[in-house]
Amino acid sequence: MKKLFFALLLLISTSALAETSLWKVSKGENYFYIGGTVHLLSAKDMPFPEAFDHAYEDADLLAFETDMAELENPEIQFRLMSSLAYRDGTLLNQKISPALYQKLNDYLTSRGLVPNMFLSMKPAGVMITMLTVEFQRLGITQEGADGAYYRRARQDAKTVFSLESISSHLSFIASMGEGNEEMFLQQTLDDVYQIEPMMADIVRSWKTGDEKALEELVIEDMREHYPVIYQSILVDRNRNWMPHLKQMSRTPEVEFILVGAAHVIGQDGLLSLLKQQGFTIQKM
Repeated sequence: MKKLFFALLLLISTSALAETSLWKVSKGENYFYIGGTVHLLSAKDMPFPEAFDHAYEDADLLAFETDMAELENPEIQFRLMSSLAYRDGTLLNQKISPALYQKLNDYLTSRGLVPNMFLSMKPAGVMITMLTVEFQRLGITQEGADGAYYRRARQDAKTVFSLESISSHLSFIASMGEGNEEMFLQQTLDDVYQIEPMMADIVRSWKTGDEKALEELVIEDMREHYPVIYQSILVDRNRNWMPHLKQMSRTPEVEFILVGAAHVIGQDGLLSLLKQQGFTIQKM
């Protein structure tokens, strides 16, 4: 069963919500922590593991996928929304089949929304809108680790760091599904109707630290069925982040790194890349 929707949820910080397991990464006397995140949770998934608090208290610096303050900036949110819409007169129904476009309108009607609402949206805009609608419907709106620890860091005057620029982050999001609109949106539509049980499986696997189960749930499927997205959203970004992580390992300060769960596990995950570079990995 293909689960593109859920794989992307573990890869893109579209909002500051998270929960997951934690690792200590060391080389010599220096070390840092990596916490993978599921970017959306419900209140019943709280509280965070105690290990997260220990890592936060031990850390001098917190690192996130991108600039957390900018993600909440209204100007940046406007830029994101603008990037998710066609600006050259293109319409979504020109990119997909009439049958699929009708299914999208049927979905909108089933959720009490206006038909043709997606007409000017790019595939990524449709996916993010559906994600937002479904998570609000299910009450998955609880702020999690990214937002919570970012705010604590700012209150405690701890240094915060971004692994990629906000512009790069937005471009990764906006480009999803381009050139493969039919398959991307058909899979998004299929996924949306199984979101509740799938989210339960994902959160349960990650909170219990079952990386193998989580990898089987979403990562292996994405690698097999969506290799272009897998390469651009996961592999390329992980490799771009590695120089930052290696630099952190050379300093006496302790860092606490919070990134999407899918970036951490699997054969192309950060933990695998770090092991290849001679780092010692300890699960907390």
